[in-house]
Amino acid sequence: MAITLTKNLPTSSRYSGGGGDVTVTFSGANNMTINTKRSLIKTQIPQSKASQTSSQSDLGKNYVIDLKRVEDTIKIRGWIEDSGTTSALSAWNKAWQLRAMCSTGGPLKTLVIENLTFSSTTSSGNAAAFLEEVSFIGNPFPQKLINQPSRKGIARIEVDCSFYLGDER
Repeated sequence: MAITLTKNLPTSSRYSGGGGDVTVTFSGANNMTINTKRSLIKTQIPQSKASQTSSQSDLGKNYVIDLKRVEDTIKIRGWIEDSGTTSALSAWNKAWQLRAMCSTGGPLKTLVIENLTFSSTTSSGNAAAFLEEVSFIGNPFPQKLINQPSRKGIARIEVDCSFYLGDER
């Protein structure tokens, strides 16, 4: 499964390719979890000793107020391969670009998960995707330093991304 993220990034000393729209693609998604959560206001009504005695029940008095507060999140774990096209640090550069996409305010310009697209344009009809959290894990390669190229196609960086879906205000 291929995942592509695009966002306008500032220039930075941590990565190359900033100062405009930057696209990062990572492949081989190990898993994807889509979660929808509705936050309810739950109120438990305490019962007096007298009402417990007169109306014995093993059930409590619980009331729920549903204000339709819904949260949609997508979590994806995948890897960035060392492409070897830009430098020995291509996978690390992409990982730092992902970090910048998370720390720079606003939604992603686009998030494409195979044939499903989330876009920040209001005409897309889909909610925008915000990169809420990103973690990357460097996988060692025998007899190579982490910033040396591996064989093409070898996963060097594993990434965990959490996306929050919604419209920017």
